[in-house]
Amino acid sequence: MMMNFTISDWVMAATNEDELIHGYVESIDTQQGVARIYVIASDHDAAIGKVKEVVHHDVKKLPIAAFDIEEQVKSLIDVALAARDKEWFMELFEDLIHIKHNVSKRDEHLLVPTTYHNRLGVDQF
Repeated sequence: MMMNFTISDWVMAATNEDELIHGYVESIDTQQGVARIYVIASDHDAAIGKVKEVVHHDVKKLPIAAFDIEEQVKSLIDVALAARDKEWFMELFEDLIHIKHNVSKRDEHLLVPTTYHNRLGVDQF
């Protein structure tokens, strides 16, 4: 069974419950023809932060893009926090500082908070 995506790809999909989801592929079951997608955005709020199983033909791989826009980096920070990946969080946070520094010439020490409050409602690091 040919699938146009692999593990860790960013995808959009429609579930059997007609939810539109956006996330990344956590695992693939080629025998069943399904992908398990970690949901970061959905038209059904209860799906966010969960893993949804989707039939492979309902999954569309998103194009690869440079994540240099502030809102995209903030969304990835939320994913890193949810995954408790401190190294990825620190890398993304540095990217965010550089983006903000390029947008505004404020002192860099004003950009570094002592904690980060993500949009999932969890204070981290």
